[in-house]
Amino acid sequence: MVLVYGGSFNPPTIAHEKIINDLYAKFKPEKIIIIPVGDPYDWKTNLVKFNHRFNMTKIMTRNLNYVEVSDIENTNQFSGSFETLKKLSQTYNDLYFVVGTDHIKTLDKWINYQKLIEEFKFIIITRNNYSLDLEFLDKLKIKYETLTFKSNISSTKIRTNINLYKNDLNPNVYNYIIENKLYKVGE
Repeated sequence: MVLVYGGSFNPPTIAHEKIINDLYAKFKPEKIIIIPVGDPYDWKTNLVKFNHRFNMTKIMTRNLNYVEVSDIENTNQFSGSFETLKKLSQTYNDLYFVVGTDHIKTLDKWINYQKLIEEFKFIIITRNNYSLDLEFLDKLKIKYETLTFKSNISSTKIRTNINLYKNDLNPNVYNYIIENKLYKVGE
């Protein structure tokens, strides 16, 4: 089992780190591949450049020997999660796509979502404030397992005031943000 956990990681938080550790503790995968979305991903606004999000994610996970941070989506065009997993399946077997409940609700709007559902299994992270719509999952015929995670930490909130929410960040990620003047720090 190899878990693929994608996201903007804008910035990566201690909640992301806890999710990674919880995934490892519950599922005991051979590896967890973390994939920050590339710059052309047009669903997210206010993304700092890929290289910064990639570097921060590497910093956050550097002591986790079962984690690989991938730059597979550092491309000129976003082609969707299915294409990313398809490429990874050429190297890895038994891939599971890790996704939050909040994103599952819009899965039927994703690029090649039907192929994604047909060819890959999911681990759905259930979070407070987001209920799992079992009817929707049945309708889409998703093969999945769940991981329950409770946290109020938000990358969006952190971006509004890095210093106020610095305890929600790995100290080394916080230092990287300060050194690189990301999220309007130092302006």
